[in-house]
Amino acid sequence: MLIVLNRAFTAFLMLAALLGILFSMATLFLPGLFPDNTADTENLGMPHLGGFTLPPQDAQVMPDDSPFPLNVTVDTPPLRDTDLLFIDVYLDGKLLGSADCFEGFEEPEDVIGASSLNCTVALPYDYLPGADYKLFAVLTRDETEYAAGPVLVGADWKTYESGFMGFSFAMGIIVVLSYLLVLLPVSLLVLGTALKTSHRTSAPGEYSLGTMVSPFTYGKTLMQKFHAFLLSPYFWAFEFLGIVIILVYMAVSAEIWKSAPALIAFTFSGLMALIVPLLWCAVWWYADYREREPLRILLTLFLFGMLSALMAIGLNTVAGILLAALGLGFLGSFIVAPLAEESYKGSGLTLFSEHHEFDSVEDGILFGFAIGMGFSFIENWIYLLGNPMGSDILGWFVLFLMRSIFFSANHGFYTAITGAAIGYAIERKFKAPGLAFLVGVPVAALFHAMHNSGEMLAAILGAGGYLIYCCLLIPLFDYGGFVILVLLFIRSVIRRKGVEKPD
Repeated sequence: MLIVLNRAFTAFLMLAALLGILFSMATLFLPGLFPDNTADTENLGMPHLGGFTLPPQDAQVMPDDSPFPLNVTVDTPPLRDTDLLFIDVYLDGKLLGSADCFEGFEEPEDVIGASSLNCTVALPYDYLPGADYKLFAVLTRDETEYAAGPVLVGADWKTYESGFMGFSFAMGIIVVLSYLLVLLPVSLLVLGTALKTSHRTSAPGEYSLGTMVSPFTYGKTLMQKFHAFLLSPYFWAFEFLGIVIILVYMAVSAEIWKSAPALIAFTFSGLMALIVPLLWCAVWWYADYREREPLRILLTLFLFGMLSALMAIGLNTVAGILLAALGLGFLGSFIVAPLAEESYKGSGLTLFSEHHEFDSVEDGILFGFAIGMGFSFIENWIYLLGNPMGSDILGWFVLFLMRSIFFSANHGFYTAITGAAIGYAIERKFKAPGLAFLVGVPVAALFHAMHNSGEMLAAILGAGGYLIYCCLLIPLFDYGGFVILVLLFIRSVIRRKGVEKPD
């Protein structure tokens, strides 16, 4: 009965994962389904106010960095202490950013009565050939919004592009050397070790070439055939199809065809994001020296982690929009993202909860880590891609250091918690080990939420919130939790009893 429950629970999670993929595709590709921050009218559909104007600015600017600070002057009626004044920047109908003109004034009295105000607007690198930025001034008074503008500002980003190309050339050399001198030797070492490693099998030929080409001819039970399918190119093709969908969305969003820097940023961001996750997977696989698992299992799980990024993006996006509308945007990254991402990632572990190779805590840690690294690869790619397209070039490298070096193991660590819970249930001979998902995911989401809590703490406590985040939560929940996981893994490997669990 418990075995049936385990399989029914796994089927439920797979249905939820499929619905997540479909919802994400609708969110990403169906036009008009969700707000797109477009401006179709010359006045944003808002009334005009006498004396509220946005005088013409420089018609053409040549920024040498992104975002480029542009000084804008706004003529207003005498300002009141309850007024709000913003400069909105649009390009091709899309809102790129907004600048608060009152930012920088310590007291409201500093602007009361002013009839002209200087604002600094950040123009990001996001140009379209022949297109101009549209600047609107938006004044909120007595709960009514008034618009002034637009003012057209052309931007020639040739200087920025030249600097980007030089920087990316240097980054390209580093990336190529990393692949040739680090990733390639490690990959050859792993492959050579894998070819010399024998595995326990539930039936002869389980890991042969034949089971990859024709998986359903392997095994006597339906579960054995199902597991063979999961480790075959047919399931990999399904996973890869979902991965292609999110990559296409990323490419379209970055408009990689619009300039050489856009294409280079897309390519190099992906190559940079892949290096460390593969190295982490190799380290954890090699460390399990008592019983190294078949590489095809890690490949399936790594691809599933990449696919789970597509599962989560729709829910994260919609929740972010709804919470932002309520003024609670910071709760999206603190509550919704950790629960959604850890649930989708953890669902892949239940697929293998009855596989005979999954028989211990360290297997769960390894399998969960592989899924987390696949997810991390896609997420880091998205973040890295956004930086050269809308921020300073140096920030591209800094973001790589933060996400791919200092916090590179985080997603693997979180999902490994769920894997360890399922592995513990297997070790205890629990007949429905997949249900340990219900224990592991909340714990994993808690660690994930603590890592994401910086924005929320800053919103509540100000600078003190950042201090708590950096000096207490990060050392305790990120690095402290990871060290505990490593010690648990080492202990499990040393004490491994090699208990077999047939399909």
